[in-house]
Amino acid sequence: MSSNQDNQEQYRSGPPQGENYVGEAADEEAAPDEAALEFEAPVQWRMAKSLETLRAHINSMAPSRSKVSDGGIGDPAHASRKSDHNPWVDLQNNKGVVTARDFTHDPTGGCDAGVLAEQIRASRDPRVKYIIWNRRIANSSPIGSTAAWEWRPYGGANPHNHHVHISVQPERGKYDSEEPWNVQSLTS
Repeated sequence: MSSNQDNQEQYRSGPPQGENYVGEAADEEAAPDEAALEFEAPVQWRMAKSLETLRAHINSMAPSRSKVSDGGIGDPAHASRKSDHNPWVDLQNNKGVVTARDFTHDPTGGCDAGVLAEQIRASRDPRVKYIIWNRRIANSSPIGSTAAWEWRPYGGANPHNHHVHISVQPERGKYDSEEPWNVQSLTS
């Protein structure tokens, strides 16, 4: 599926496989104040426009990059826990917005996830909620004694060493902003 802005897939009955799909072994990284989803009816979903803008930019900079670990919507196991890969934002008319996306680490294909993570972190883009890459997480707000935008250890089950995870803020003006991202290079 090349774009899922108009996606009408039903989350509960099984999200699509492929570059928009995050499998069971993926993220467990949501903020502590988010509740796990309990869907009573199938939920239609779409990806946050800001993340689709970022994906298009990355794909234009590295058109032959691998997408094997790319993902957006979580699998049904994600629905039982807190994750920005769930369509939990803006559930009007039973259609949610997914506010997280993963991008495959493929330096030989032109996309070094570490370079991407660092550029987004250094830009302090106000759309970003947090970034996870290679056993580290950087939040856009302070967490405990760690200042905003500083890396700290990430101990989730998935070390995020095959992809970088980007979550965006749950406010519509941020998650649906189509402003260009400040990513100048994907290689070191």
